[in-house]
Amino acid sequence: MAYNQFGAWLLLRLILLSLVIAGYVYSVMLAGWLSTVVLLIVIAQVYELWNFLQRTNREVARFLASARYADFSQNFDFGNFGPGFRNLGEAFTDILTKLKELRLTQEVELRQLRAMVDHMPVPLLALQEDGHLKLLNNAARRFFARNQIARSADLGKFGHDFQKQVEHCRAGEKRLATITMDGIESQVTLAVTTITGDTGVVRLISLQDIGQELALAQLNAWQDLVRVLTHEIMNSITPVASLAQTTADMANDLCMELAPEHPRRTPLDRISDAAGTVARRAGNLMQFVANYRQLAGLPEPVKRRMNVLELLTHISRISAVNNTGIRLDVEVVPSGLEVHVDPEQIEQVLINLLRNAEQALAGKQDGCIFLRAFLNPRGQVSLEVRDNGPGIDEKILHNIFVPYFTTKPEGSGIGLALARQIVMTHGGSIRAENLATGGAVFTLTFL
Repeated sequence: MAYNQFGAWLLLRLILLSLVIAGYVYSVMLAGWLSTVVLLIVIAQVYELWNFLQRTNREVARFLASARYADFSQNFDFGNFGPGFRNLGEAFTDILTKLKELRLTQEVELRQLRAMVDHMPVPLLALQEDGHLKLLNNAARRFFARNQIARSADLGKFGHDFQKQVEHCRAGEKRLATITMDGIESQVTLAVTTITGDTGVVRLISLQDIGQELALAQLNAWQDLVRVLTHEIMNSITPVASLAQTTADMANDLCMELAPEHPRRTPLDRISDAAGTVARRAGNLMQFVANYRQLAGLPEPVKRRMNVLELLTHISRISAVNNTGIRLDVEVVPSGLEVHVDPEQIEQVLINLLRNAEQALAGKQDGCIFLRAFLNPRGQVSLEVRDNGPGIDEKILHNIFVPYFTTKPEGSGIGLALARQIVMTHGGSIRAENLATGGAVFTLTFL
């Protein structure tokens, strides 16, 4: 509509100019002063048409610049320029208003998409063709913690396998990779899709940490197996133990009734000893199975928010370490640190670890145990039990959490296995390592 009116005004000016030029030609033919007057009118008409077109070009250029640079503050009120310009200005203003509304809608949608991506629990990475890597959301930044990640080569610090899988994974593929973070080896799955942007083809990579899920699945399968085996073993061994003890008692009673020189006394003594041996071995086996039942029958944790300083201070007070002359230091940073755990189960874990540290420091003059809590680089609560003892033999370091594995003559081999199970049911992890300065450290990490 505005263009039609503008064209009508332009056509009217052209018609008037044509008429004036025709009048000028006619006046020249007649000669006289009239030709001079008509010539001045022609010049005035040409000048007015030139200004009309220049004014239009300037305003169109200003409109296009406003649209190009998203400058929605420009005003196109042409009320003083005539009705054609007035309509043209209204059209320009309406277009910019719609562009502004569209721009605001896109910005709102973009903010929503960014917020959704940031709050996704799955870490997202963007890998460009030139190797540049970008962490797209908060989950990715938490996953890599304070590590500076700018290129795919920077992923080598988390393990060669992880870097290789990220660099070679293609769209539509799912891969399993091993990653080592904070000294803990875990498994992650990688899923990839591609998008084409200004910088070329970009691969979007999502990471899913399944290490905890695999460990829990393995633990659940092991517990189910142990429940079945212990049930069958107990059903079989209980009557054996009972009958063996009964046989031993009966043989012993018969021996007591016979004179020492009676010829049946010796065979009965042997029967009594043999049955007693079977009864004792059956009893040991039942105790063994009962210990396994303890591992398989751990109750679900009843979690609640706990102040870590209060928890560790309470443990340090009730620990037997205080009566051994070994120094026990407690440190919590920050002091208001909290953790969501079952306090009774975690107390049991920490007391077992303190007992192990105490045994490792037996006979050491300057023995010291450090009970420490802090936030690790990934923002997770970590509890450490550290000692300055001889450390753990590297040959057995990877086996210490295996049930019934022990190097102590009087040890049962279930303490660390039970500790691992408790921590895992809390959704956390536990690891042991030797310190370069001497001693060992057990680290419990909770999400």
